[in-house]
Amino acid sequence: MRPADGSSLARLRVAGLVAAHAVTYAATVAVLVGTGAAVLGIATGGGFARVKVLLFLAGLAMMAYATARLWPRSPSDLESNTVDGVTVDGRSIPKVPDRTRFQRFVRSLPPSRWLPPAPPTKRVTPAGKLFVASVLVLLASYLLEAQFGIV
Repeated sequence: MRPADGSSLARLRVAGLVAAHAVTYAATVAVLVGTGAAVLGIATGGGFARVKVLLFLAGLAMMAYATARLWPRSPSDLESNTVDGVTVDGRSIPKVPDRTRFQRFVRSLPPSRWLPPAPPTKRVTPAGKLFVASVLVLLASYLLEAQFGIV
């Protein structure tokens, strides 16, 4: 028996889908940035101390960029202007969530590939996913210093 659209179980299912897709995207970005920082830090002779600094700088830059992208352009951006998946200005929200090759790559990774896409009006924007990824990158930098003692 499927829950009704307005039930709390259906809302919880949608929230789980949205979170799974956002966390998959953010973790993929964080792993790629971490790998790049590790390769660059070790290749330049700085070791893990340089990796930590590169992770911090990359996380800070990603967070600044994501914040700028999330910032509303006008007061009308703060209002909900979607009706049945179509915005008031005439642009429709795409039914297919994957627009770039990277987004298609992330969508092919588990658990996202096993899950249906979230409803178009409930999806986290790429800038929102990038913000979550920046928090993960900053967390990796922090853990290198606080847990592993890399100064």
